[in-house]
Amino acid sequence: MLNPQFGSPDYQSPITQPSQSTGAKSPSKRYLKDTDSRDALTDATPLAKRICRKPFPVSSDHSLPDRQQLGGKGMFLQRMQEAGLTVPPFRCVAADITNALEKQPLDNRRLAPYLPEIVDELGAETRLVDIREHLNGLLHSEHTRWVDWLTGLAKFVASHDFYEQVKDSEAAHQIRDLRSELVGLSLSQPVIVRSSGINEDNYGDAQAGKYLSEVQGEDDVLHTCLKVMASGFMPEVCHGGIPEPMALIIQQCIDCQYGGVAMSFQSFQDDTIRVEYSSGQPRGAVAGKSVNTPHRINIERREGADQVTYFPGTVSSHFILQRNSDNDGYSETEIHNIVGKPDSVGQRLSDDLVAELRQAVVTLEDLLLCPVDVEFAIDQQGRLFLLQVRPITRLSGGMDFAMAEPEETLASGEGISEGYCTGPLWLAKKQKADSMPEGAIVVARHAEDWMLEPDCLKRIAGFVFVNGGFNDHVAILLRQKKIPLMLAADQCLTLTGQDSQQATLVCARFDGKSCAFIVNGDLTGKLASHRTQSAGFSDLPLVRTVKSPDDLFPPDGTFRKVASGFQWLVDQNARLLAFFAPGGGLDCLADPIKLSMSPERLKIMTETGDAVTQLVQGAEAMLGGYRAFLLLAGKHLSPQLESLRDEIPQLINRFGTLKQTIGSVLKHIILPLQAGEALKLCPDMFSQWMATCHHLQSSLQALHPMEAQQVQSVHDLIFALHQRFVKALAMVTLASGQGKVSTEQEVTYVECTPPGEKATLLNQTCKAAIEKLRIKATVVNTVDAVIVNLTFGNHVGIIELLEQAEGGKKRTLRLTFSDQFYSPDGSDQPFRLKRMWFLVQLLKAIELDKNADGMKLSSNAVAGEIIVECPRMTTTQTMQDAFEKLIAVLDALDEVEVHLRHNTTIFKRDQWNFNFLAQRLNNDSCAEADRFAFQHCLFSMFYFRFFHSAPDWCQLLNSHHKQFMDDSLRLAESKNNLQEVLMNEGIGEDNCKKFLYHLLLVGSRKATPLFEHFNSHLRNQYFVIKPPHTYNLEFIVSPGQSLQDHKEKVRNILLEHGLTYASQRVRSDKDLVLLTIKEHPGDLEYASLELRDNDEVVMTAIAKSPMVLNDASERIRSDKHLIQRLIADDISLLSFASKGILSDRKYLLKLIKKHPRAFIYADDELKNDTDFVSSAIDRNRKVRKFI
Repeated sequence: MLNPQFGSPDYQSPITQPSQSTGAKSPSKRYLKDTDSRDALTDATPLAKRICRKPFPVSSDHSLPDRQQLGGKGMFLQRMQEAGLTVPPFRCVAADITNALEKQPLDNRRLAPYLPEIVDELGAETRLVDIREHLNGLLHSEHTRWVDWLTGLAKFVASHDFYEQVKDSEAAHQIRDLRSELVGLSLSQPVIVRSSGINEDNYGDAQAGKYLSEVQGEDDVLHTCLKVMASGFMPEVCHGGIPEPMALIIQQCIDCQYGGVAMSFQSFQDDTIRVEYSSGQPRGAVAGKSVNTPHRINIERREGADQVTYFPGTVSSHFILQRNSDNDGYSETEIHNIVGKPDSVGQRLSDDLVAELRQAVVTLEDLLLCPVDVEFAIDQQGRLFLLQVRPITRLSGGMDFAMAEPEETLASGEGISEGYCTGPLWLAKKQKADSMPEGAIVVARHAEDWMLEPDCLKRIAGFVFVNGGFNDHVAILLRQKKIPLMLAADQCLTLTGQDSQQATLVCARFDGKSCAFIVNGDLTGKLASHRTQSAGFSDLPLVRTVKSPDDLFPPDGTFRKVASGFQWLVDQNARLLAFFAPGGGLDCLADPIKLSMSPERLKIMTETGDAVTQLVQGAEAMLGGYRAFLLLAGKHLSPQLESLRDEIPQLINRFGTLKQTIGSVLKHIILPLQAGEALKLCPDMFSQWMATCHHLQSSLQALHPMEAQQVQSVHDLIFALHQRFVKALAMVTLASGQGKVSTEQEVTYVECTPPGEKATLLNQTCKAAIEKLRIKATVVNTVDAVIVNLTFGNHVGIIELLEQAEGGKKRTLRLTFSDQFYSPDGSDQPFRLKRMWFLVQLLKAIELDKNADGMKLSSNAVAGEIIVECPRMTTTQTMQDAFEKLIAVLDALDEVEVHLRHNTTIFKRDQWNFNFLAQRLNNDSCAEADRFAFQHCLFSMFYFRFFHSAPDWCQLLNSHHKQFMDDSLRLAESKNNLQEVLMNEGIGEDNCKKFLYHLLLVGSRKATPLFEHFNSHLRNQYFVIKPPHTYNLEFIVSPGQSLQDHKEKVRNILLEHGLTYASQRVRSDKDLVLLTIKEHPGDLEYASLELRDNDEVVMTAIAKSPMVLNDASERIRSDKHLIQRLIADDISLLSFASKGILSDRKYLLKLIKKHPRAFIYADDELKNDTDFVSSAIDRNRKVRKFI
């Protein structure tokens, strides 16, 4: 167990003080209040000039906030007040008061209009609590009746009929007393009644906008309270069956100059505070169901000074607080502005207000220990009040795609709710809602109530709005429901003509950049194949899951023998590295923001703490096992072994210090979570807590391979020990007398076979294969296992042949292939990740698992490794054969990486990291793209003659792949006659079609003409082919369209892609070619023969890049005046002149007189002519050094 020396915790949990009040009639026994009644506003000051006083401090013996009594909103308001934040005075109508109302006997005759079956089922008299119990039974047996009953019950609770039956109850008097305590008996001070459900404003499910907040609009506040209570009976908020208990808040209502919402994070990657507001009451910015786009302020948190940016909105209406004409209540009245007129100056908040709001938001983050959503008001005197706070429950930034945003979209905008969907576009029409197709993408000016009704919402796949906000209730609801929402402003107009068209809406991150767009067709398959995920891609873990601490300690007798001790150390290394893999128990440390938002954050972190304890225990056991392993050498030590032994106390001391750090850091993460909603406020607590999570992750997972012996992390220790016990193996074996050591080339063999037994796994063929690798290796050979340790850079790779693998896998071949990465996700070395991808594709292609129970794949970004495993192989011989295949593949990997560095086209639009690699390796939706990419790698290797001779692994491929490679080589030998070869050289029809796509990707100028030759419908058409990723022909610009109708689109596409994928018709269009080569001068090679002989076109290209002279016509390359002008700055350009010029004896001698290097480019016939050579020397003696 961990036994660190813990310091004093930074976070102090408050101590609950029991109530000291006595007396049955004490108000505090019956209901809770926030402040002394002296804070009531009873003066007759006009509403617009009133100032809401700051509440008095709470007495020291006040009980802790209690969600079960005060509800979520009430609990947080009380905590805000205790923290000294400016909250309008309020009173909490505790849940026991509302519960008392529900226990009032009811005359069912008054209920009957709302619940017609009430008398038959519950008798003449009942209570709301009885109806609750009845509803619980209906939920599971008759869902439709359950919905009807709840709907009727909600209407009844809000009705005058219910009011009449409870108005004289003690609970009703208590509610009126609370209002009187708050503002006195006068009705001139407006109050607002807010819901405070027991599970409202909770971590993981904020339920924003689901319940009602209502300004007191009647003479009796009880009327308003019952309306708010009734919102808790609506079917859409009763997911658990029966309505949940609800408390209420009676709060002084601010007459607002401005009101809105601030969110402390915009995404997991962006902690910019986003403030949205409008003039008047907060409802204008909070509801999200109007044509308003609120004003916005972004506060980018930076060290030193924040960056504050103001974005004026378009606010067409706002709400003001107005006294009713028919009673003493108030209402929020909508006032319509001049439509669409933004006020970029008059609506700006002052710098002081922005700073105050920023500090309040940060304080609330510290109070809730998570990102927060804060509703605020600014009164007519410019004072800031915080109306409520809730934890943010959903953030964008968790959906990433390792690809670029599509170039062609129907519309783009700002992603508000993350996700993607496909379905028919549907222009919202309330009167035609019944005809809305299932899975529709709804396009509308703004959200409306009918769209958000549960039955309607179930049929909607996504939304695109013209107007809306990021922080409003609609946005929060859709994020909670995981329904994508994009705000597209005026771009929505482009969708009006697309009604019923199939489209895909996406709000996510592409290549690390936030994007939101809608495209034609169904893009979901491609999205699924490019999504990066944190989870591993193997259903079954390859390393045995640690179920108890005993699994991490060696069995008795393990270190009596070298072979068993070494085997345990190898297995322990794999067991410990598995903690770092997805699902290994430490995942949450990589994303403390997401952890902080989880309703199960304490449970998750407690389980993570258990995993940390097991990891540290396992590392300590490994250190002890390594020490025991070295002790097997006895007293007769070589200097190298003695050095390793002398180092052990230092490693133990360093790890002991690290253990203490880990224990202390872990405690400081868990303590505030244990305090929960009673957490005491400390400055900068949330930022410190997140930093502490990252510190713990670093102390566990960070790897410093060049100085791992310093043990700055657990990973460092594991890495250092692994290097050392592999290095020590041969020396310990010899010193202990338990085996034999031999060396062949760079391979050290350690034979650990007991007397009288014979090891049969490692035969001579296997040895020859290992030695052919020509890298340092250590091979351990025992009776039932062979372990081959290979050196790959700073890492050690392992191949294991096991007769009896763990977990019942029996005869197993396993490769652990690692590489060195510097970024945590491996994105700094994309070519090494591609090499891992190619390795797996090649192993699949040679059928490494042919005689096994499939191929199991796993990856570990922290360890920089992939694991390939073939379990349950049929015989020892088939495992040895597979081993030889594996060695042949590994032998070529260095060359493959060099090729992959140059063959970038096939992976051009993919952003590689370990998550993307994991997604590609074992995802059925990626299979077609992987097959295409693998075949393109094979094609380009042979088309560009990358290998001097075919490597050994080529012989392991099937006949189809061999034929494909042979045909690729034939094309390489006939690049000037590709059409003839494809038609007449016996290349199969299937391969012939495939080669068109590969020729296109390698940039062959003949690729699109070949497409047109083999597809007659493409001839004489304007089109641009989309760079292929499968054997399906797709277009960026489709054929059959008039250029005049799509000229701007074609121009833009050519400016981005150039002429590589353009049709012959495009390549022959002078205007389009001129436009293109100004941006892509090298694309002159793709222009038609006629345009490559056009002076204007060629000179335009040469002005940008003189080397493109090589692609000009023979006539232009024979222009001596042009050549003379070009070589004045660079004589090497002479190499691109025509053969006629380079054979012109007189002209070249003239050049050599000034440019001796011109001799290099002369035609070979001249350079072999002794008279020419002699004449050249006569003209310029410097020519000698070029002869």
